[in-house]
Amino acid sequence: MPQAQVWYCLTAATAGVSIWCTHFVAMLGFRPGVPVNFDLGLTFASLVIAILGCTFGFLFTAIFRFRFASAIGGAILGLTLAGMHYAGMIAYRVQGLVIWDKTYLIVSIVCAVVLCAAAVCSGARSHKYSEFHMAGILTAAIVSLHFIGMTAFHVEPLEIAGNYVNPEALRVLALAIAGIALLIVLGGLLSYMIEGRARLENIAELTAARNAAEAASRAKSEFLSVLSHELRTPLTIVLGYAGMLSHLKEAQSPEPNSTIDPAAPKGRTVAEQADKYGRKITTSANHLLSLINEILDYTSMELGDAKLQKKEFSLHDLLEDVRDQFQVMSAQKNAALVVECDQIEAFADRGRILQILINLVGNAMKFSKGSQITLRGKRQGSGYVIEVADNGIGIPEDKIEVIFEAFQQVESADHRAAGGTGLGLAICERLAVAHGGAIAARSTLGAGTVFTVTMPAEAIFQEAASAGKVGIVEQPRLAS
Repeated sequence: MPQAQVWYCLTAATAGVSIWCTHFVAMLGFRPGVPVNFDLGLTFASLVIAILGCTFGFLFTAIFRFRFASAIGGAILGLTLAGMHYAGMIAYRVQGLVIWDKTYLIVSIVCAVVLCAAAVCSGARSHKYSEFHMAGILTAAIVSLHFIGMTAFHVEPLEIAGNYVNPEALRVLALAIAGIALLIVLGGLLSYMIEGRARLENIAELTAARNAAEAASRAKSEFLSVLSHELRTPLTIVLGYAGMLSHLKEAQSPEPNSTIDPAAPKGRTVAEQADKYGRKITTSANHLLSLINEILDYTSMELGDAKLQKKEFSLHDLLEDVRDQFQVMSAQKNAALVVECDQIEAFADRGRILQILINLVGNAMKFSKGSQITLRGKRQGSGYVIEVADNGIGIPEDKIEVIFEAFQQVESADHRAAGGTGLGLAICERLAVAHGGAIAARSTLGAGTVFTVTMPAEAIFQEAASAGKVGIVEQPRLAS
């Protein structure tokens, strides 16, 4: 049941009990001059009528939204008040002849129905004092019903000898009404406290959700800014060198009727220039392709379309392949790339593990400014871990939590020393989780950073256990 309907039910139940208490408090003040008693069963029935009728009337008004729903709900509430009142009157036992004035009886019921309908209609309107208007009209309905109804009730006493004192039943009823009234007050206070706490929790949740949405919006806006810059740069280079190639022959050809100085140094041949420009175009195109591949890779993982092709391979050989790929960059950065690895036969998607390590080592080369990067593979528990450690500048502690989020980088888009979309580590985390493992980072500013990829026992090759396992495994869908 929706939370709003629960509160409607609690409000209606409280209103029903309050109205019942009002009626019987007034009945305690009624002195017919004859012995009086109460039928406890009918008295309790009148309480049930009050609670159920009020609940039904309020829920009818809340659930149905057609034109006269409020008036009908109010009429139900008015009939409930009349039913509760006259059930309580029937429970009233007197030693005398009871006479009902039907005119007053009908008028009391009509007043209750009309005034309650007017009260609920007033409360349903969106104006400043609608709640106060509703409360005032409901009060008038309850009071008019009770006293007009009591005017319709007349007792002709029988002959009784001696003085009469009200029986113990009146005291019991008075105590019951007082107890129920106290419960109403306590219940109202408790409901207010619970509602206040729930409201504060909802506000906190909504605030956190709003902040998360704003952060995501900022991250995606920054990502689009980064992406436009990253894609524009290699495209500009490609277009520039392509334009040079188109005019290369014309630039290298001598003009008609011109004389060439034999002593002048020979310029580069067209082939040499074309080879140079072609390498520039290839480098920029590969950069552009890697950016596009990152975006497509991340998108396919979000959609759950990526698949793992697991097979046996040597982890040591894989780490050596990574070192070979970064030989040129490590020489340019004056950074030593060291491999330390136990003898481990892995059973995983070699291409995806290679992708993780290329991302981690590439980041260490570009961002850490360290003099040594260590690739380490070692057994741990029933599985193994792969570590990429550097002795560079480190990562601030408050950034460790966000670097694995999509489109996030430690440096802002306006102060980026190296390129990238901010998707690399997010892809690494999803690939590690897809293998049943995890990835984590720990860092000390000025001392370096260690990225640890933890792989489970299933990622170790076991000939008997892995028979029939080699093939394509769908990556589980991950929450973004």
